[in-house]
Amino acid sequence: MRTAAIFDLDGTLISLSGERRLIPWMIFTFRMNPFKLVPYVFRSLNDGNFFSTKLYYRGEKIKKMESLASYFFSEERVKKIVFREAIKEIEKHKKEGRKLVLLTGSPEFLAKNFTFLGFDTVIGSHLEKNGKLYTGELLQYPSGEIKREIVKELAKKEGLNLEESFGFGNSTADSKFLGLLGHPVAVNPSRRLRKIAKEMGWEIRFWR
Repeated sequence: MRTAAIFDLDGTLISLSGERRLIPWMIFTFRMNPFKLVPYVFRSLNDGNFFSTKLYYRGEKIKKMESLASYFFSEERVKKIVFREAIKEIEKHKKEGRKLVLLTGSPEFLAKNFTFLGFDTVIGSHLEKNGKLYTGELLQYPSGEIKREIVKELAKKEGLNLEESFGFGNSTADSKFLGLLGHPVAVNPSRRLRKIAKEMGWEIRFWR
């Protein structure tokens, strides 16, 4: 059975989330109206969850967002913002024949720009579409238990040996999928993930 190396993106491969880089750039270059953040903030406060929606994309053209993300996250820029240790780790697992998976809560139109690093599969947030526009609603947000279920389904579909596979994540939410793997690695872990990693005997690394 083939093994895999599964990587989180935000905080694991890069220091800031992809959206925290992309959205300010779009606002400051007048590619997005800053007032589009208002309904997102109100909904998030009402829900008590800042990860339940992406309303700042409501009404945005799908092709426009794909084009802007592709322009902003060019290969040259991606190579500069991804941790050097991460690039070496990806290359190592590629040479050893593992399936490389990028599993992130970032929108797929953003995450797919990291494919060239060597990833075979990129799985990100699925945004609801209305014709040629995004509605701002989420159909799937890979995090916590959802990431865990995605990994289990991927393993079943592609015959992956999870006990011999590797995983890299930085947050408590990532602990859900890391716990499925035989070689979990907490990268730049949050305080809670670091505690979990120590209790479980997981490897801890700090990438800069």
